[in-house]
Amino acid sequence: MPRICFFLFCLCGLPAAADTFPEPHDSERDVDAAPLSPEAAARGTEIPAGFAVDVFASEPEVRNPIAMTWDFRGRLWIAENYTYAEKGVRFEEGLRDRVLIFEDANGDGKVDRRTVFTDQAQRLTSVEVGRGGVWLMCPPTLLFLPDTDADDVPDAAPQVVLDGFTVGDANHHNFANGLRWGPDGWLYGRCGHSSPGNIGVPGAAEADRVPIKGGVWRFHPDTKVVEVLTHGTTNPWGHDWDRHGELFFINTVNGHLWHGFPGAHFKESSGVDPHPHVYEVLDTHADHWHWDTAGEWSASRDGRADDFGGGHAHVGMMIYQADQWPESFRDKLYTLNLHGRRANVERLERLGSGFAGRHEPDTFLAEDPWFRGIEIGTGPEGAGYVLDWSDTGECHEHTGVHRNSGRIYRIRHGETAKPDFSTLEIQTPESVERNLRHPNDWFARQGRVRLAADDAAPGISERLHEIALDDEEETVVRLRALWALMTMQNAVVDTVARTLLDDPDEALRKWGVAASTDRWPLDRVAGPVAVDRPPLDDALLAKFVDMAGTDESGLVRLALASTLQRLPVSRRSELGTALASRPEDADDHNLPSMVWWGVSPVIESDPGAIVRLAENCVWPDTVRWAARALAERIEDSPAPLDTLLSLAAEKDLPWRAAVIRGLDEGLLGWRQAPEPDSWDRLAAVAAKEKRHAETVRELSGLFGDGRALDSIRDTVLDEEADLASRTAALETLMETRPPFLRELCEKALDVRYLNVTAARGLALFDDEKIGAELLKRYRRFKPGDRATVVEILTSRRAWASALLDEIAAGRVPAADLTPYHARQIATFDDEDLAIKLSRSWGDSRESSTEKQSRIGYWKGELTPEVLEKADLSRGRVAFAKICASCHVLYGEGNRIGPDLTGSGRADLDYLLENIVDPGAMVSADQRMTVATLDDGRVLTGVVADETDRTLSLRSLTGEITVEKSRIEKREVPPVSMMPEGLLRTLPAEDVRDLIAYLMHPAQVP
Repeated sequence: MPRICFFLFCLCGLPAAADTFPEPHDSERDVDAAPLSPEAAARGTEIPAGFAVDVFASEPEVRNPIAMTWDFRGRLWIAENYTYAEKGVRFEEGLRDRVLIFEDANGDGKVDRRTVFTDQAQRLTSVEVGRGGVWLMCPPTLLFLPDTDADDVPDAAPQVVLDGFTVGDANHHNFANGLRWGPDGWLYGRCGHSSPGNIGVPGAAEADRVPIKGGVWRFHPDTKVVEVLTHGTTNPWGHDWDRHGELFFINTVNGHLWHGFPGAHFKESSGVDPHPHVYEVLDTHADHWHWDTAGEWSASRDGRADDFGGGHAHVGMMIYQADQWPESFRDKLYTLNLHGRRANVERLERLGSGFAGRHEPDTFLAEDPWFRGIEIGTGPEGAGYVLDWSDTGECHEHTGVHRNSGRIYRIRHGETAKPDFSTLEIQTPESVERNLRHPNDWFARQGRVRLAADDAAPGISERLHEIALDDEEETVVRLRALWALMTMQNAVVDTVARTLLDDPDEALRKWGVAASTDRWPLDRVAGPVAVDRPPLDDALLAKFVDMAGTDESGLVRLALASTLQRLPVSRRSELGTALASRPEDADDHNLPSMVWWGVSPVIESDPGAIVRLAENCVWPDTVRWAARALAERIEDSPAPLDTLLSLAAEKDLPWRAAVIRGLDEGLLGWRQAPEPDSWDRLAAVAAKEKRHAETVRELSGLFGDGRALDSIRDTVLDEEADLASRTAALETLMETRPPFLRELCEKALDVRYLNVTAARGLALFDDEKIGAELLKRYRRFKPGDRATVVEILTSRRAWASALLDEIAAGRVPAADLTPYHARQIATFDDEDLAIKLSRSWGDSRESSTEKQSRIGYWKGELTPEVLEKADLSRGRVAFAKICASCHVLYGEGNRIGPDLTGSGRADLDYLLENIVDPGAMVSADQRMTVATLDDGRVLTGVVADETDRTLSLRSLTGEITVEKSRIEKREVPPVSMMPEGLLRTLPAEDVRDLIAYLMHPAQVP
């Protein structure tokens, strides 16, 4: 709160810019070189024949440019960000950010006039102009600065339009950004997944706010409605619309290109989707990656991914829709590749219900090693404009920020002419029509913004109406007319939209669907909104249902699937069922998921409707998800599931396989479930099918059939049976816990390779003798299974104590107790255990002062001269023993903690801070969850999945799923899973070798 108050105080004061703006300072360390001069950098850019690069502006005129936009007079607005800082500082609150206006009066590609609009912002990530003022994204708020007289001076104090955008403690570079007017008149923005928020208008109650955890959102300035359109991805930092109004955005790490449509749940790098019925999310819409996925995304720096496209990090995006560049460059998607110092080019091809991005040759390759392209867009003359942050670092800043350089480049083909802005000055039917037909989409976009800000002159809406419905006009012109009407909130929009539902062109039919439902509220991230929806027009819904069954366009069917999440829940089944009956969409990238997400809330009020959907569905994945959702409700509402199983006994093999798999997934982690009446019938059919036999047996055990349990026990004891069958049978019994389970596990403990499964079974029983038996047989377990045994032993206090005694006695190697296990023992908060741990393994607890002292000690010891003498191969061995149990480096290790390949490990300060004081900053997605079960076990791990019934934790040896009813206490301590005092257990030479290996930029033998 103090930061927010300070921020708002600064903005509201708005003192004179020249007198109060603090001069930005560089905090960057260890940088000897300087960027190329702007002119040399422009000359050194590798560009296609016929193109040229101009320096539009450079330092000191512009520094740290983070975002740009244009006004209708053709002036370029720039957001400068100085407050973003390195780790530990995060935001330099002694500095401020500002908004600049650049004007090229003579059209020669160089700035002639520079105006400071405001220099009183902080955490500024984006700027947009229109509707009587200027919009600033300054997390945690979206601000509006009125400037109704357009004199480039704010008329009043800024207004907080939205709040609730958080800034992540760990990954503060993932926060909200990207303001841009959409074709529909809404203001769009983006947000990264590590800065989850709860956004709404100021003062909004919790129930009226919209959760966001990555994705794209939009806000309507007139209605004050805010929606989260897409959920997920890691860190989107660029979006644009193609000539038909399809939204695309780019992202880092887990896929760079995404087709954005309302209600989508996309893949992210970590975390669990909050929607209760989103079992699987959508992956990237590109058919390629810009780094070698056989390795790690973070191993793509320093030119190692140049053959693929330059690397994993993408910033800024433009779909070129002008005529200044040659035809072959138009309608392509351009995104700046941060590590590749280039523009990646994507060809957007229609595929099924959406698009696939195909990799075109990269272009605009920068020679300047300081080039950090952060935004790309089209100017009024049709040239491309690129913002260069100009720094040696990136978003993961650990060495400081260089704040005194920045460039704006213009990329043109041949010569340019100064544009004629007169059609944007005065809005008449004739001028509006000229903008609609302009070959540079920049004019059509600016024209819509003007229409939204001004009262429409007589005849404008009538002419737009005529053009939108004129089937002899070009599709693009008709769409622009429709969007202009939507932006104006014109009353004829509904009439036009419904007429377009029968248009021969798929893009116009798609927008007919979207425009007809644009004002209906979209579902929140975890289900339907808790507000009254407008009355539904039965005739319109009937039209949608008819289109779902007959329309030949997958793009139109995708728009209908998105519409499901805007309908009253009680009216969704008919449309969803019609969509799910189209066999051509069974393997579609988007539709099976989108229809399921739209219909799934029906299960709360009418689970029978889910059965009817599945019965008529020809999509295996959707049938599977329906079975899973019904299985999760087997105790409260068994009849719908029973009906589904009865149908499965009669249906064909693929449909039956989907139901059985969904049933198995829905009951994962359950110890026992009531047996559906139709189970025996289905089991009799499925047991004859080899692919189902094992699952049927496990489910029979779960349903508690005594005869089945005896049969399963016989399989475990059958020495002639294959190991896989014996293991699966024992795991089935572990789920159901029959009275003979302990005795059976004790027998299996002496069966080679079956013993580790038996050990997991014995972990269910709270008896000190079991810990002793496991330790007595410790060396009989395969070396690869011993980590599982140690994890079992550290799940109970008494067993952990016995384990530490064995380590102290030398009978269990101390190296087998990993940092992960040490942290697990520390969760018991037992003084005796802490002493034993310190003596036998070396864990210690230090105050903050002691930690800082230890960091200073190692900084003094690990000089460049000392590190040069390190044995990197021995360092790799040390990493494998100490760190790889939880961390990945160069594709090797476990994914419990963060992947270290792409971290700031070249910086000694970063390494020492994170090793000596690992709990100083912990990402929300990496926090340890501690679950104490009713049988006395304590489990720790990162949450991998969660349903109303079960919790899945990812630990060192995999995932474990337990019923929540068995959890007596659940805690999320604000500490790292990594224990403190790690370096104190190592000789100085081992510390040197380990640190040098971690700092090394490539893998070693």
